[in-house]
Amino acid sequence: MKTKRFLLVFASCLGVLTACGDKPATQQTATLQLNPCRVAHVDNEVKCGTLEVFENRETRQGRKIAINIVLLPAIARNKEPDPVFFFAGGPGQAAGELAREALAIVGGLNNKRDLVLIDQRGTGKSNGLICTFPDATSPELTDPAKRDAAKRKVITACRDKLALRADLTQYTTTIAMADIDEVREALGYQTINLWGGSYGTRAAMEYLRRYENRVRSVVLDGVAPPSLALPESFARDAGQVLEKMVIACGKETQCARQNADLKATLDDLLATLSKTPRGVNIADSVTGIKRDAKITREMLLASVFPALYVPEMVAMLPAALANAKLGDYAPLLTMGGMFGNFAEEKLARGMQLSVVCAEDVPRIKRGESQMQPQPFGQIFVDEFTKGCEVWPKGSMAKDFDQPVKSSKPVLILSGALDPVTPPPYGEEVKKNFSNSLHAVAPNIGHGVSHHGCGPKLIKKFVETASVADLDAKCLEHMPRPLFFAPLLERTKAEVAESSAQEGKK
Repeated sequence: MKTKRFLLVFASCLGVLTACGDKPATQQTATLQLNPCRVAHVDNEVKCGTLEVFENRETRQGRKIAINIVLLPAIARNKEPDPVFFFAGGPGQAAGELAREALAIVGGLNNKRDLVLIDQRGTGKSNGLICTFPDATSPELTDPAKRDAAKRKVITACRDKLALRADLTQYTTTIAMADIDEVREALGYQTINLWGGSYGTRAAMEYLRRYENRVRSVVLDGVAPPSLALPESFARDAGQVLEKMVIACGKETQCARQNADLKATLDDLLATLSKTPRGVNIADSVTGIKRDAKITREMLLASVFPALYVPEMVAMLPAALANAKLGDYAPLLTMGGMFGNFAEEKLARGMQLSVVCAEDVPRIKRGESQMQPQPFGQIFVDEFTKGCEVWPKGSMAKDFDQPVKSSKPVLILSGALDPVTPPPYGEEVKKNFSNSLHAVAPNIGHGVSHHGCGPKLIKKFVETASVADLDAKCLEHMPRPLFFAPLLERTKAEVAESSAQEGKK
């Protein structure tokens, strides 16, 4: 799970909590010294460094991993002792590469608090487990008869290459959180604030489970609860967002007029491609170089799915599907390609497989997984289960899938249009956080923190370490983007109607 990007007040006083009116604990003496450095998209000088940890934390022998750390120091001279630790999504994103995104979300806290970005083991510069897979439009992956064998071949090759420098069973979430706590201690922080997005919410909750006494506050954006076996629910949740798009288009005059039956358009495209893949000449979304490719049913859905993450992209889907119906697949494939290129560049696929194959796929209920809702059906489950057939599997902690319970202050954020971590998951984890608030943004997709009043909401929450008097109604005022309307010649009556609608707003 990723974004392009990709996520509670204390019920009792423990002596060091500002929420209880006591003076914050002072920072401990650091044993790890970071050096001045520069990172992309940040104007000011920051600090960087590494901390070596054993790859196998249980035996504490053999290979070591250098855990990469990027620290954005607090601007104020008299800073608060508790920093914000940023947990990236994916799984597979490197937090150290997300300084710009972190500043957009929690930058308001950087005046008095350090921001700490740590590449989780297996990502970025922390022994990144990078796999390079063929483009989805390559001939071997678009031929249904060859696809499974081709994918198995490239995953096996990646496994064998990475196995030369990594024990692929040692990159699970629980092990990684032990690294994070070791970094915390080495940097001299007694308590920290957590921000996690998407898969990062699962990581943050696992840290909270293991090291609760080190946590001051938690922000979870786009919750992946421990009980969730990814990607078992993707077909259902993405299908529901697709349905909402169809309904919303029908209620918007111009979208409804230009897409008389949007659901039928999608169904017809899928049915046609199921029978006969369509040959097209498409341009790469980055280089612009054109090449021949075959569009299959799975490829079309693989372009629709990532667009559902972002309402601004959803607003372009009806027009893109209408173009595809007329034989022009370029807009739709370009939308999907944008996310595909991002994933290829930013996600450590090897780390992702090590996490999912150990923690999720073994928990997928085989019987139920054979009855996935349409139109996405089995594509998500098959993608991971088949990949995991040849990937080494680590051990999952016995309580990993159990609810995380805590009285720490937790702010939970959900987008009602999220295709992978919708609000019901936020409600699920809230039941076990006695000091929490779940705020839902009705018109936002995957990732709420950086939208509208999100950063201000987070800033107030972390500063006070309290959900008391935290008003999240501002999230309800963020509108859903209007559907994209192609530039078509309009009648005088249509122009008059459009003007009248604008005048009513």
